[in-house]
Amino acid sequence: MRAIEYTQYGGPEVLMMSTRPSPECGPGDVLVEVHAASVNPVDGKIRSGRLKPMPGAFPAITGRDGAGIVRQVGAGVAADLVGRRVCFMAPRGMGTWAEELALPAGLAVPIPDAMTFVEAASLPLAGTSAWIGLVETAALEPGMRVLIHAAAGGVGSLAVQLAKSIGAEVTATCSSRNVEYVRSLGASRVVAYNEARFEDCVENLDVVFDLLGGEVHRRSYPVLRRGGKLVYLNAEPIEDRGEEFGVQVQMAQVLPSRNALAGIVDRSAAGVVRATVEKVLPFEEFAQAQKLSDEGHVRGKIVLTVR
Repeated sequence: MRAIEYTQYGGPEVLMMSTRPSPECGPGDVLVEVHAASVNPVDGKIRSGRLKPMPGAFPAITGRDGAGIVRQVGAGVAADLVGRRVCFMAPRGMGTWAEELALPAGLAVPIPDAMTFVEAASLPLAGTSAWIGLVETAALEPGMRVLIHAAAGGVGSLAVQLAKSIGAEVTATCSSRNVEYVRSLGASRVVAYNEARFEDCVENLDVVFDLLGGEVHRRSYPVLRRGGKLVYLNAEPIEDRGEEFGVQVQMAQVLPSRNALAGIVDRSAAGVVRATVEKVLPFEEFAQAQKLSDEGHVRGKIVLTVR
């Protein structure tokens, strides 16, 4: 099979297409013929060495999620899974930019016939991150006031829609070019970070969902009410000032979760949330895909078509 791997830290130029033996389908596993693979900002952070230590060892296959067809099942797995169309978020250290993947059967979530592989591949990591952040960590409820940062990106765009579907009042930040797009996702207030400071526009919030860290994280504390929650993803470094401001600070532990992914797939199938895929590239343009992702101006997701 073909796979995209790298043997050292660096820019997108360290990525190369290699030929590897097809993976073995062990007990409890499914062998998936990968048709589409998602591009995620974390891929570039791991590849560049910004998130050391790297899970696994060199040479490493990049990527974390995708979609395809189950072609084989291991011992203990129901035979009727063969031929099913699925999407998946792989365990840490198992790259998904490959033509075949053997992973635990419980991590392969069936997708409806009407859902394309490109759409399905865009959901797992971004959707799981949004679900674990808002539903499981923030415990978001109807009527709560939430601020979602980086709302035009892959995670943020799904988070806005998920929060709206729960019944929360959503404020979001993004660049000025994406204001109308984010408003169309369900945000009742959108702050363009290149035109205004969000802390001058909102206050007394129940939840902040921080996808950026760093300076944005530091500036988010004053907009929360005492007793509110600042939930963040592991992005740039953060300084925990929860005690000073009387708020709870919690990192969303984003691990493969069948429950979270199935919840997002169900809502996507029902039209409650929709994935935005700004660019679809062929597998051979893997370096360009990560270059675009590294630049950080993508609306929604980039997806590679593997087959």
